[in-house]
Amino acid sequence: MKPKYDEKDISGRIVSRLTLYLNILYDFLETKEEINSIELASKMNTTAVQVRKDLSTFGEFGVRGKGYQVRHLIETIESILGIDEENELILVGYGKMGKLIASNTSDVLGKGFKLLDIFEKDPEKIGEKIKNLDLTIKDIKDVARYIKENNVHTAILAVNSNVAQSVAQEIVDAGVEAILNMTTTKLDFPDDIAIVRADISGRLKELNFWRKFQGSKFGIDKD
Repeated sequence: MKPKYDEKDISGRIVSRLTLYLNILYDFLETKEEINSIELASKMNTTAVQVRKDLSTFGEFGVRGKGYQVRHLIETIESILGIDEENELILVGYGKMGKLIASNTSDVLGKGFKLLDIFEKDPEKIGEKIKNLDLTIKDIKDVARYIKENNVHTAILAVNSNVAQSVAQEIVDAGVEAILNMTTTKLDFPDDIAIVRADISGRLKELNFWRKFQGSKFGIDKD
């Protein structure tokens, strides 16, 4: 049963920290049965109060004085994130970033995601076989029909930035509800379309700022 929570209390930063908690818990799974908020906070470079506040947003999972059962908390967070079941998605764009994603989907996508197909406009790439995935790159002209026929709701957008908005509009019109935006373009859509922007260049600029101004002492991965 999925935990109940009030969506108005959820922020993007809380969800982002949930994924970090989950990675920490995976590391502890083989060595610890229980973990407390102080231990999680230490690994996260935050406070135990913040950890308890984040997790309590989604329900009460710990035992006062003992903390959290590692395996149970993993299962709970996986359920909250919806990765306790398989989520199918498509990759739109097979340039350098698209190739990076497709080359090792198990590590790049992680648990709970399956890449159904890849779409590209370059005629020299269309028809190319991706051996590690047992997929053949499809023509982007067919992406809207494919989305409708296969009831696809999630896409990774890795096209050139100058066409990102128009391609995104096409796949949203076809039925996509969530986009991982790997381009530098800020996509413009109503709030009912979930968009997460994975701007590596932007994050490097942030990283460089913190490096120049005394690094992680002040703010990297903090609320």
